[in-house]
Amino acid sequence: MKLKVGIIICDNAPKWQPLLEPIVKRCFYREGDEIRYFRAIDGDLPSLERTADLDAIICLGSAKSAYENEPWMLQLCEFFKTVASTKLKLYGSCFGHQLINRAFGGVVAKNAERGFVFGADEIKIDFPEDLAETEISKILQKGSSLRMLQSHGDEVVSLGEGARLLGSSARCKNEIVLVRDNILTMQCHPDLTPELMMMNIWPALTGRGAIDPADKEKIEEEIAVLDTDKCLDIVRAFMEGPSSSI
Repeated sequence: MKLKVGIIICDNAPKWQPLLEPIVKRCFYREGDEIRYFRAIDGDLPSLERTADLDAIICLGSAKSAYENEPWMLQLCEFFKTVASTKLKLYGSCFGHQLINRAFGGVVAKNAERGFVFGADEIKIDFPEDLAETEISKILQKGSSLRMLQSHGDEVVSLGEGARLLGSSARCKNEIVLVRDNILTMQCHPDLTPELMMMNIWPALTGRGAIDPADKEKIEEEIAVLDTDKCLDIVRAFMEGPSSSI
């Protein structure tokens, strides 16, 4: 199934710019798809009018914190609210996950107990029985797990009204959330690879003392085996499928 997909860019750090399109193509593009970019951090914001012909929107990560009140973040939150009443699918990862949940009443804060989370975690899939016969249950198998890359200093500490928790890990309770029947978010990073993590994120974190350089071998072992392809298939199935009924 060919899709028209909008990509919301929320980071303008020079080190990521040459990598953005290759990341999107590797993770979210299938032959025949049409990709459109919205550089929200630079003021190029989506609206219902500008996304009327799209099938899905993806909001990616950022070094910013989703609890900040920069104008472009607040405008994105308002846009996300309008998406809930449409057939447009919305998916958010890491910062996107956090900002979307904030838009719907969730609370985002710094990781209170664990400091900066960097590595890989096993996400256990579970959800209430009333979702057992919905479309989301066909995409995410209850009782299964996903081993996924993690890189975040903030997290969604509580969900807004109407949001449903679908998956948790040892270091993050609100890992996968069905915010609305057409809005799915994940704290993890299906968009990254171990190589990108160690090349573009590790130096910055060790440089500012967020993680211990002595943990490098342990982390490299931790991120060696992942379920990234499986997770990306879940995201694709969500974008292609009908809206779940809650």
